[in-house]
Amino acid sequence: MDLFSGKKYINREEFQAIIHKLAKSLEASREEYILGSLLQLKREGVDVSNVPIEISPGNELEDVLKGFELTSIMGIAWKYIKSLEDQLSFDNALCKHINAEKGSRAWNFREKYTDCQGNMDALATTLSIDVHKLIGSPRPENEYKAQFKGGAYILIGICQADTYSACGDTKMEKKVREKIKMYLK
Repeated sequence: MDLFSGKKYINREEFQAIIHKLAKSLEASREEYILGSLLQLKREGVDVSNVPIEISPGNELEDVLKGFELTSIMGIAWKYIKSLEDQLSFDNALCKHINAEKGSRAWNFREKYTDCQGNMDALATTLSIDVHKLIGSPRPENEYKAQFKGGAYILIGICQADTYSACGDTKMEKKVREKIKMYLK
């Protein structure tokens, strides 16, 4: 714990438990993003019956979402780790655990999303274009892209809330979840 800020830091001994918890949350978030986006489109009258929704290990859609999630969370996770060496160790261990190591397709997508430099609109737009393309570019294009973009904002929030939770910061997790609820209204 930092003596002056009250912030609790995580140490290397906690990494595996945190990574395991975070990886499970991220996997569920990937499925929720795709299924939630398609269900919303269906409610709006868009035919989604021919859209492939399989997110299976190693497919490109999964890798796109892994890269996006890693981009969305790593800065938050790093705030709870004191040393740069430990931050990189955590990053590498998480990437290895979810099969997104340096040089992998998921890592390459992460680099692509990192190029958005924290601009959430650019990040959400880039993800929506990538997902639309990977599911076969169904029509109406604008409706799909708009829904995937809106869903990307929610996915960012969910990933960040899950990261705060995994790092033991329930106060920040609650704040982020409240903001997600406000966004959904």
